[in-house]
Amino acid sequence: MKSPPRLDAVPSGLPELQVGAHLAPEDGACLMEYVSVLAGAPFSDHPLCTDPTVAELARLVNDASTDGGRPLLAPLAPSLASTSAKSAVATAALVVAAVRVADDMTGRTVPRVRRHLRRAQRRLAHVSGGGPFGALARRTDVLYQRGAGRHHLHAAVSGLGSLPASSRDAALRTTLEAAIAVAPAPVPPPRGPLLPREKTER
Repeated sequence: MKSPPRLDAVPSGLPELQVGAHLAPEDGACLMEYVSVLAGAPFSDHPLCTDPTVAELARLVNDASTDGGRPLLAPLAPSLASTSAKSAVATAALVVAAVRVADDMTGRTVPRVRRHLRRAQRRLAHVSGGGPFGALARRTDVLYQRGAGRHHLHAAVSGLGSLPASSRDAALRTTLEAAIAVAPAPVPPPRGPLLPREKTER
């Protein structure tokens, strides 16, 4: 599990976090646009350095947060900038993690969130299984990301919207942290074999 982001991990001078998409950093930025600036990537709310499912959740959390709570998402940016899509199992696992936390944060009293959690858990079981059915499920990862997985995350964030403002921001942030914690980090390129040093004559 990744360690929690440090509050001093984000340099100063970055755009102010705001709702929605923006044309340029001077106009402000949502959390994922903020990540793109931090990563030195083209200004976008879909930076390639972030797992697309985690990025979807980050955009939802950004827009659902209050104006007072949104700046507290900034310390998550370095962690968001270092996740990447790896497998259908990883996608399903992070969706389950996020929806489960949302279910817990709402006291397990929002039926819609509970239903989506059960469906997300079934998906994780399918893609983790063997045989032709498991293989078929794993091949549909992109469809899941854009379809059912996305709907599960929307339901989770929507359920958290029922919380009072005093606790909503913390619950949203915790839900995003849960997804980041299980998102795989990029694998560094393999290093070449170490060649033996040549002996030098004295």
